[in-house]
Amino acid sequence: MEEHRKNVPDALKLIDWERIVDTFQDGIYITNADGVTLKVNAAYERITGVSVKRVLGRNMEDIVREGILSTSITQRVLNSGGTVTVRQCTEKGKYVILRGVPIYEDGSIKLVMTVVRDITVINELERELDQSKRLAEQYKSQLSELKGPRGYVAQSPEFQAAVALAHKVADVDSTVLILGESGTGKEILAQEVHDKSRRWNQPFLKVNCGAIPETLLESELFGYDSGAFTGAKKGGHAGLFETASKGTLFLDEIGDMPLHLQVKLLRVLQERTVTRLGSTKAIPVDTRVIAATNQDLEDMVREKRFREDLYYRLNIVTIKAPPLRERKSDIPGLVAFFTEKLNRKYGMNRKFSDELIEAMLYYDWPGNVRELENIVERIMVTSNSNVISLQEAHLPWRPEAHKSILTQFDPTLEPVSLKEACEQLERQMLREAAKCCKSTYEIAQRLGISQPSVSRKMKKYGIT
Repeated sequence: MEEHRKNVPDALKLIDWERIVDTFQDGIYITNADGVTLKVNAAYERITGVSVKRVLGRNMEDIVREGILSTSITQRVLNSGGTVTVRQCTEKGKYVILRGVPIYEDGSIKLVMTVVRDITVINELERELDQSKRLAEQYKSQLSELKGPRGYVAQSPEFQAAVALAHKVADVDSTVLILGESGTGKEILAQEVHDKSRRWNQPFLKVNCGAIPETLLESELFGYDSGAFTGAKKGGHAGLFETASKGTLFLDEIGDMPLHLQVKLLRVLQERTVTRLGSTKAIPVDTRVIAATNQDLEDMVREKRFREDLYYRLNIVTIKAPPLRERKSDIPGLVAFFTEKLNRKYGMNRKFSDELIEAMLYYDWPGNVRELENIVERIMVTSNSNVISLQEAHLPWRPEAHKSILTQFDPTLEPVSLKEACEQLERQMLREAAKCCKSTYEIAQRLGISQPSVSRKMKKYGIT
């Protein structure tokens, strides 16, 4: 065995290195320590388009000076004494990777070997991948537009304004506070902020701060370490802030959060770290927070039931979800949306008559969209007709109070759309109210809508 090993160096001396180098698929360029070109294989000529005759036996400085090559990696290897790698584009438009390696003998550089690899195909694939990613984002945006809103109808200017603001703040990480009565669609707006943000493919987690017992809410939000309390899991448990990191955490009913947890929440928002129960280690989190409430937080701050510093930390961007009584033009679309959803769920083929939908326009809907959905379902599952009439619906309010209004439209006249009919009725009711009321505030109180809505509608219809 030892004898065979002694013969290895002698055998290597007999190998024709030039012929071996010429078999490589990668380009090989060899110079001596003075930068004089000693060997260039055929692959180098094929990849770079530089003729061997133009460089063989010549110094690299002269070759670069004449513009045959744009740069000399050999000189950089000689200067640095170590391996150098660069990316380059050849005269033929090919992309290559150059890797210069020094070969030492007796402590000094004797040769410099540069390996050239053609990465044109890889470069094209990278460019195609980038283009595919851009197209995917474009198609995602277009698909989002084609799909329309997720579970809501936004035909009214009031709700369209809320959705537009949600989209506007989606691309930043500012904390958002959504205000509105129960059932107005605050979670829908929070979901819109998340879906239109750069976090759209990360978790969107929701927690109702008023529905979870105070003793559990802290561990649910911030997590706990092993042994933090009786019954704690071995190894601990990650809280929602950790689980939603890189994504969004929606804190619904934030006004119901206990004061001592408000302090911990404020610390998370300020320091972007969370400390589990039973631990002193701060864990970095990148979680966007969206909070919502149907309570008046300013009143709660004055009454010392909500921390002022947390209120201002949450109230960077405020989105107001308008109640259904202020966006009644959405009612026909919402009814259509819910009936289609329930028809699929129960295998039905039912719809509401125009008269029934019109009667729904003159109810205040204290439970907002949630109440409307519940009533639509109750009417559908208790009716026998495919086209449900006003008489069959058994509405929870007296539709007789609206008959005088509904019968003002003569069916023998030229037919109008439901939207036009609603506008005619809206105009007439505003005119009648303006005759007996002294201000737009009084009109708003009489009609059950907001004063800004009264002003905007009167301007729309030219009523003074």
